[in-house]
Amino acid sequence: MLLNPPSKTNRLTTLPDAVYAIVVTLLVLDLKVPEIPGAVSNAELAADLISQFPNFVAYIISFIVIAYFWMNHHRLFSSLIIFDQKSSLLNLLHILFITLIPYTTSLIGHYKDDQIAVVLFSANIGLAALSLILLYLYVGARAEWHNGERAVHSVPTKWWGIYFGPLLAIVSIGVSFFRIHLSLGILSPVQYEAINASQ
Repeated sequence: MLLNPPSKTNRLTTLPDAVYAIVVTLLVLDLKVPEIPGAVSNAELAADLISQFPNFVAYIISFIVIAYFWMNHHRLFSSLIIFDQKSSLLNLLHILFITLIPYTTSLIGHYKDDQIAVVLFSANIGLAALSLILLYLYVGARAEWHNGERAVHSVPTKWWGIYFGPLLAIVSIGVSFFRIHLSLGILSPVQYEAINASQ
């Protein structure tokens, strides 16, 4: 069933925009102000901040990833004038994985040397990328659903180009069995290439 009133089309993007905003806010809540009793020296404050370094790194990585997800999600739906129930469900699936990012980011910040935390974080990012790609493949392939002047680009034909992000997440999980910190570094291109498949 096609749903095409403008108000309903706007609602399809309003919910994800709100979710993205809330998720970004939740990310920063895991960064705690140092609570050191008594008079605090510069060295003590610096030591406490340094101890939170993994949390800051996890926050920055997740913020960049979420920003690219949002930018590409917005690009996809900016030209949409018609959608159906399946596209709504795929949209909700993407939101599901986006809302988990603050949790898996917190795991990385608190358990940076734990493989399970890295696996969950990598899987979360990979599934969020995959869900957005599936949404694009479904919605982007239907040119008649888009404003002709602002239609999204055609779907890439090379499978490895489309699924680069999820594949990279799988590689990251595999590497975590040998080098945990390296596996996190492997994820750095995800925020650009994985979702860039929707361009």
